[in-house]
Amino acid sequence: FLAMRSLIRFLFFVSFLWVLELPAATAKHHIVFLAGESLYGSETTLPIYADRLKKKYGYQCTTLVRTDKDKLPNLEVLSKADLVVFYMRRMTLSEDQLGQVKQYIESGRPVIGLRTASHAMQNWLAFDNLVLGGNYQGHHKNELIGKTSIVPEMNSHPILNKVVSGFKMGGSLYKNSPLAKQATALITGKIKGHPEEPVAWTHTYKGNRTFYTSLGHQDDFENINFINLINNAIEWCLDDSDKSESTLEKIVEKYGIESGEPFRIGVALFEKMVKEKNIQLLDVRTSSEFKASHISDTKWIDWFLPSFKNKIKELDKEKIYLVYCAGGVRSARACEMMSDMGFKYTVDLAPGFSGWKAAGKAVEK
Repeated sequence: FLAMRSLIRFLFFVSFLWVLELPAATAKHHIVFLAGESLYGSETTLPIYADRLKKKYGYQCTTLVRTDKDKLPNLEVLSKADLVVFYMRRMTLSEDQLGQVKQYIESGRPVIGLRTASHAMQNWLAFDNLVLGGNYQGHHKNELIGKTSIVPEMNSHPILNKVVSGFKMGGSLYKNSPLAKQATALITGKIKGHPEEPVAWTHTYKGNRTFYTSLGHQDDFENINFINLINNAIEWCLDDSDKSESTLEKIVEKYGIESGEPFRIGVALFEKMVKEKNIQLLDVRTSSEFKASHISDTKWIDWFLPSFKNKIKELDKEKIYLVYCAGGVRSARACEMMSDMGFKYTVDLAPGFSGWKAAGKAVEK
């Protein structure tokens, strides 16, 4: 009876929330919602939320609700997604499905995580810290309901538009301190007698825009502040209007490149980085391979040349180098050598030029 009453209350309240205006989607971005938990009613709340987005704001929305404990149907739709919203809990995905999730993540497309997304996949626990930027350490007792506070210096962040500090959380306060180095806290939560904890933050992994919040209890979907928070996060994650030139430092931070550590990536993310300013493409294939076809604006130094190392020494060690060969072997070795020589930032195309061409990407002859 209580569950039915709560559901009726949710359906009534959410109909009111949606008379509020969210800026119309400028394009029909495809958002995929993954409902894979059994504690907070995401199998009900997410489809309703997604349907409202689809009807009122023009987004194309797909909601996948798990069919059993460890399976989501039609997960191949991730290949067509512009944004994925994770609301899963302790699923052990098959090798194939986990691969589909990782392929989406590695492409650098945006991610939103709600509540139990911090422990979404038992066979990829690193997702929390690596992708979401969190540090899930359990939660406080359910009866200890906290209140939120907006981090003062983040008050003007677009995700916090029409979000009021001090609203009551729908569920227990998660323990997430300390966050990953690149995470930026937007909202914190506090319960009496316990340390303050981050509740909502942004992060970046391989160039994507990531937003996570430990909110997402069914009662949160009845709170206008939570609805505004998620609406804003979706718009922010999909916003690609920033055309300003990236400095080397911004590119390094954006993609999570570590100094002195070769960065091995796939075609989708490599293509994204190629479009950045302040980078140098480097082809280490043979002369005949390079002349047959290559990526535009590429510098060429043949890995097999006896003078390869001497030619590499002439390059600026402070630049970011996107390195490729035919299949990823020579480029990986070249990046290792360059790192040993003191080059700060080397990025290696894992499937090589063959993978680039197979994906239908532009080449020059």
